[in-house]
Amino acid sequence: MIEGLPPTCVPYLVLLFNTIVLHALRKVFLRFTPSSLQICVAEIIATLELCCACAELGVAYEIHGYLGLGLGLLALCFWWCSIWGDAEACPCGPFEECIFGSGLDAEVGKKLFGQAIGGAVTSLWINYIWSFHMNEEHEALHTAAECQAGLQVHMLYGAIIEGIITLISRVVALESMYWNPEISLSTNSIVTTVLVLAATSTTGGFFNPVLATALTLGCEGNTVVEHIVVYWVGCLIGGFIGRYIFHLRHGYSRLKED
Repeated sequence: MIEGLPPTCVPYLVLLFNTIVLHALRKVFLRFTPSSLQICVAEIIATLELCCACAELGVAYEIHGYLGLGLGLLALCFWWCSIWGDAEACPCGPFEECIFGSGLDAEVGKKLFGQAIGGAVTSLWINYIWSFHMNEEHEALHTAAECQAGLQVHMLYGAIIEGIITLISRVVALESMYWNPEISLSTNSIVTTVLVLAATSTTGGFFNPVLATALTLGCEGNTVVEHIVVYWVGCLIGGFIGRYIFHLRHGYSRLKED
């Protein structure tokens, strides 16, 4: 523990620290990265930022429950929507492009590769932060023999939940591209927060395969098959359906322009 630092403030200070450090890295790396690799680097940093933040929001949830999780996530969503640009930190969009868009082209490959790297290094970053044992929750997470999975319901039920919240998220995200920027930012941030809170007690409310894998793959309580079915199959099917709904509303030609 750190003397003089209120333990209940720790997760929010860590979230602020991560945001500042990773944004600084984003500005430096993108300034010196060739244009052909910028989307890959942007995805690495955005995915790392997302995964580390969600891990720390879990600490906030342990301390302050839904209030800490909801307010923290809402503030972060406003930031992410404002700063990420073309980075998605989620494979749903790139995989949908493979089906509904231009196929597996170089841009899609760069996004997926960047997300994979960002997710892979997440555990190194969060374990380093938790190794300082700034509060009891960090100490418990750092010294625990096993992490705990987020899935608390039957595999098929979990896949349906993750599919539905992914579908809603994708439809809102796609539709909001044609709204006023301020309305789009606010709507996406609020919808994301509400969906996470709604599914926290059942699946963890990830609706992002890379995020779920970075934080819970191999954790106690889920098998690998359960993890894949719920967080990959469920999410991707939900995303495909959401994209198809958008396709029906706006037509295939407009879909390909996106």
